[in-house]
Amino acid sequence: MYNIYAFYLWLPVFHEFLIYNRLNANDPIDTLFFGETDTTGLLKGVIPFQSPGAYPAQLNRNGHNLATFRFLLADKDTISLSAELPGLEQTLFIDSREQRAMKRYNRVDASFKRVNKFIQAGKIPADEIPPELKKFADLYWQVFEERKGTFASKLAFENGITLLQVVDQNQMMAKINSSFDEEYAFGMAITLGKKFVADSRGFDHTITYLDSVQNLSSNKTIKAAFEQAIIKLHLDSLYINEAKQLLSKYKRRYEDKEEHSIWYENIYFELYELTPGEPAPDFEFITTEGDTVNNQSLLGNPFILEFTLMANKLYQQQYDESTVIYQLYNAKGLNYFTIPFDESVNTIIGFYEERDRFWALANPPSINYQTLIDDFNLEFYPTRILIDADGNMVRKYIGEEFEGIIPGITETLITKE
Repeated sequence: MYNIYAFYLWLPVFHEFLIYNRLNANDPIDTLFFGETDTTGLLKGVIPFQSPGAYPAQLNRNGHNLATFRFLLADKDTISLSAELPGLEQTLFIDSREQRAMKRYNRVDASFKRVNKFIQAGKIPADEIPPELKKFADLYWQVFEERKGTFASKLAFENGITLLQVVDQNQMMAKINSSFDEEYAFGMAITLGKKFVADSRGFDHTITYLDSVQNLSSNKTIKAAFEQAIIKLHLDSLYINEAKQLLSKYKRRYEDKEEHSIWYENIYFELYELTPGEPAPDFEFITTEGDTVNNQSLLGNPFILEFTLMANKLYQQQYDESTVIYQLYNAKGLNYFTIPFDESVNTIIGFYEERDRFWALANPPSINYQTLIDDFNLEFYPTRILIDADGNMVRKYIGEEFEGIIPGITETLITKE
C-alpha cells in the first residue's frame, strides 16, 4: 500500500472531492478518498492507493459532478489543489512533485513531436536528422536525471534510450548500464540491451550479459523476467534441450506463483508442441482464389503462415516490410499466406482497398479459427510461423519479433538447396 502523505484542497465551501479506481467501465468504483471541504473551503488528508499511476477524480456539489480529471498518485508525494467558482475549469490548479516533473517532460516531448512531424514529412535534410535526434535524446536524459523517481523520469528515460537506439547504440548501452538504480532500466536491458549484444557479439555474450544484469537486482519479479528472457533466447537460438532444462528449473522456482503460470504454460507449449524441427500442426483453408492449402499441398517449399487482424496497427505498420520480404524471397521458393482473424469481412476488404496484395489470403468461411488458435498457440497478433520445405517448424515470430525473420528465411532456403 502506498500513500500520498499530504493532500490539500482549497475550494468554495461544502464541495465534495472523490478519488477512485475502476479497472473497467462495468466494474464497481473502488473509492480511494472521499471528503468535503470545511467552512473555510479546505480539505486535507492522506490518500492510500495500491500502485502509483493516474487515477480518476471528481469534484461534486450536491450530487452534481462539476469536473472530472485524472490525478497522478505517487508514494510520499504532497499534492495541493485549488479552484474557484465560477470558472472552475479555467482556475483549477494542481501542484505536486509529479505534476511539476510532468510539465517539464511535456515541454521536451511536445518539441520533439513537432520536429518529428517535419522529419516524417521529409522537410528536414537526411544529414540533419541524426543530430536532431541526438539533441532530443540529451534533452530527455536531462529530464530523467533531474526528476528521478517520477513518472516523467521513466517516460524520459524510455524516449531517450529509444532515440539513441537509432543514432548511437553504444551510448544507448552505456546509459542503460549506468541506470540500474532505477528498476525500469532493467526492462530496457532485457529488450534493447539484449538485442544489441545479440546482434553485435552473439549468443554466448548475450547470455553472459543477461546473467550479469540479473544479478544486480534483488527484485524477484525482475529476476523472473530475466530468466524468461534467457529461456526464450535459448528457444529462439534453437538450443531446445537447454531451454527445456532451464524451463524445468523455472517451474520449480516459481510453481507456487500464479502470476508466472501463464508465461510458463505458453512457453511450455512452444517448446513441446511447436518444437523447431518437428512437424507443424495440421491445417487447411481455402484461399480467396479458390485454392485448397494444407500441410501436404505445401511440401517442397518453405512458407510463412501469417495470423493477424487487419485492423491491428502493428500489422499495418509492418505491411510494407512484409511486401519487401515476399518480393525478395518468393522468387527463391518462399510461399506466404495470410489468415485474417477480423470479425468483419468489410475490415479485410477495406484494408486491401488501400494497399496492393501480392500473396494468398485465406477465405474467412474456410477458416477453423479455434483449431488454429489451439494448435498454433495464438495469443497475440500479428503472429508469423516459418515452416520449412519438409513441413517442419522453424520458428514462431510474435509482434515485433518479425524484424528477425529474414535470417530464419535465408537459413531455411539454404537448407532447402
